[in-house]
Amino acid sequence: MGTPINLGRLFGVYLRVDIGVFLIAAIFVIDGLRQPGFGGVVDEITFVVLLFMSIYLHEMGHAFGARLFGIGTHDVTLTFFGGYARLSRTPRTTLEEIVVSGSGPAANLLLAAGLSFFLGSTSSDGVADHSWFILERLVYANLILGIFNLLPGYPLDGGNIAQAILARFMRRSQARLITGYIGLGVAGLLVLWGLSGGGFGFTVLVGLMLGFAAWQEVQAVKGSRF
Repeated sequence: MGTPINLGRLFGVYLRVDIGVFLIAAIFVIDGLRQPGFGGVVDEITFVVLLFMSIYLHEMGHAFGARLFGIGTHDVTLTFFGGYARLSRTPRTTLEEIVVSGSGPAANLLLAAGLSFFLGSTSSDGVADHSWFILERLVYANLILGIFNLLPGYPLDGGNIAQAILARFMRRSQARLITGYIGLGVAGLLVLWGLSGGGFGFTVLVGLMLGFAAWQEVQAVKGSRF
């Protein structure tokens, strides 16, 4: 959606933010305006900041997994639909592909587990009710980010993992085609789920974008098979 804004280096990796991130923030702020008082807006802004921090940690999970194999990370970019990390080179072995792709969702699942442990411990007794609600929402958001990204369809992280495994038993093009079709199925279910919730919302938009990426993958594979 334009040239990302460079925020400088964080943990040795350049962090960039796409303008679409501010559109997401605006959606949450508008939702907060429906609640009485100014507190709802503040809570929504707090949640969306923590949500994108979770997405950043997801991408840094990929960077950490890549670092284990000596692969550097140029930068991490946060976008309207999540984020991506630009690595200095692509993973070359099955193990590298699995570890690098799986490290992102693992970061979200670990964060969800850590937050759940905190909320269930006596350390959270002094947390205000509205802050508790924000952290509880963050737990669910990270669970969704972790589990959803592990689904074996392109362009999700689980699709990359599935490709790496399937490529051990068949041609890479066949593996790409399979995960591409699975990605189309996941996208279709996401669109239907969003529509069943009452109209053309963010879930439907994400489903359409995932479906478009998966369709492009399928067409690219079919175009290169001969």
